[in-house]
Amino acid sequence: MKASVAPVVLAGAIGLLRWRQLPRTLRYLVALTAMTLFTEAVSRLLWWQHRPNLFLQPIYAVGEFGLLVLLYREELRSAAFARVAPWLVGGFGLYILTASLLTADLAALGSTLRVVESMLVLGILGLYFRKLLNELAVEHLEREPMFWVSLGLLLYFLGDVHIFLFSNFLFLNYSKQFNMTVWAIHAVLYMVLYCCISLALWLPRKK
Repeated sequence: MKASVAPVVLAGAIGLLRWRQLPRTLRYLVALTAMTLFTEAVSRLLWWQHRPNLFLQPIYAVGEFGLLVLLYREELRSAAFARVAPWLVGGFGLYILTASLLTADLAALGSTLRVVESMLVLGILGLYFRKLLNELAVEHLEREPMFWVSLGLLLYFLGDVHIFLFSNFLFLNYSKQFNMTVWAIHAVLYMVLYCCISLALWLPRKK
């Protein structure tokens, strides 16, 4: 879906436009968006040249997870999470490196690492929403940038868990049309995520 890139470009443009007004937390989002656009461009270039691009997925996953951990370390302001954060990123990176060296099937590896990353991110999101409910410090959720970011991430990674966990089963047991529908849903969730990120970057900074 070529249209799925449009919200990413929009988020990048908004982030660039509002960079000076953004707090450090949201600047991590701009970095994530820039990395996504760069990876997408390289992936498409390799595809047009009929060259393999699956090797990009593990590299992107480490970068994405690392930036999300930094983002929520700033947002949660938890000493315990700050201590665990380097171990989370380092452990995930070591897992990907080890798995990459032990398998030649990058497609299967990609599905597995997406499930692992999704579970880790969903755990971090659980910490954010628990803090949100316990503190009750936000009067208007619709004006809270991190609420929109977390909502978009929740929808996207919940979808990722289900799609990548059962991807091999779906490919083997269902029609090509059904599988295309599943990936179309994934593309929609991807667009929703970056629409939420665009909104978060556009919302005025709290005084």
